[in-house]
Amino acid sequence: MSMFRIIYLAHRFGTSLKKRGFIAFTRIVAILSIAIGCMALLLSMAILDGFKQALEQNAVKFTAHIRIQSFNGDIPPALPYSVMQYPGIASIETALQKEGLIKKRGGTIEGVLLKGIDDIREFSSRPKELRKGTFTFTNDSVREIIIGERLALAMNMNSGDTAIITSMISDSTTSTVPLPVTQKFRIIGLYKTGMSQYDELYVFLPRKALSILLGTNIEARTHYEVMVQPDQDINTMAQTLQDMVPYPLFVQTVFDLHAGMFHWIELQKKPIPIVLSLIGLVAVMNILTSLLIIVIEKTRSIGILISLGMKQHSIMMIFSLQGLGLGIAGILVGCACSYGACLLQQHYEIIKLNGDLYFIDTLPIAIKAWHYYVVCGSALMLSLLATFIPSFIAARISPTKSMRFR
Repeated sequence: MSMFRIIYLAHRFGTSLKKRGFIAFTRIVAILSIAIGCMALLLSMAILDGFKQALEQNAVKFTAHIRIQSFNGDIPPALPYSVMQYPGIASIETALQKEGLIKKRGGTIEGVLLKGIDDIREFSSRPKELRKGTFTFTNDSVREIIIGERLALAMNMNSGDTAIITSMISDSTTSTVPLPVTQKFRIIGLYKTGMSQYDELYVFLPRKALSILLGTNIEARTHYEVMVQPDQDINTMAQTLQDMVPYPLFVQTVFDLHAGMFHWIELQKKPIPIVLSLIGLVAVMNILTSLLIIVIEKTRSIGILISLGMKQHSIMMIFSLQGLGLGIAGILVGCACSYGACLLQQHYEIIKLNGDLYFIDTLPIAIKAWHYYVVCGSALMLSLLATFIPSFIAARISPTKSMRFR
């Protein structure tokens, strides 16, 4: 029998059952089970990849792709010329950071990390969202700072307020005990990246102003920050640079510096195969049940077709197409719902998160084509497998017995 006639019979089998309430209900349940399974898997994959992507992008806003520093915490020596000119590196900057305290007169005190920057390079290579004020310092030694919006809210500060910055310096001429140094700074801008733990931690100020506060020369540095080009693998680049830098320098990637966050994401991905198996099993059982009911309902029709000379493989093809039809319908519904939900979250940020627990303030979503390829392919394969038993039973029906079947 031609493929066209098989498709026609499969269509007729399906449409003739639409008036049967219970059978129609089982078909709807089968479609919905596949749709819900596909939607759940696609959303979970989009959320987990969104978390990883958002954490990587935001972590780089405070550090860099690669950090090079000394083992003993001393001023790192100059980098070899071969490292400075290594292909694949987008930029190398010397960074100056120091722990400190910030206080508003009559207010609370918070621990912060002071980072001396060149405002043009910092906010162009590691962009942050400006919430208030400006990202441009008056000059390279002015006493101005840029703080996170969350830190400003916690300390009841705003752009234009004065803050007191305190840090510790070592004065070897008088004592080995670190001594406190304090200066007043004016807040000129508030930033936001979405990573609450770091928005409350980092305070940016001109590099020269931080050098003056710490009593060091303008060439002082705590580490090097390396940004790699988009087509380069960060981990591979870090291994190469580690072989090139001299002792006591060592290399860390953004994944090493924020290992806890990325390990947390990888841990969340481990249950996905189990969830996929359970949802797939439910979908298979629903399709199997629906097709078995159709086989029972259409036993007489199947017997007539066999008596008219239809081959067993053609009978099996009819029910395989029935199962594939249910699977495709469920896949389309699930993919459409998942894609719509992802777009809504991306554009309107409907679901908010506790930044103190989840590192970021809103639920991140990453829509990737391979998610849909994997889920749709798996669902389609499971739908096809679910048709095997009903198709085999239908093909083995005896024409004489089917005539007596009620």
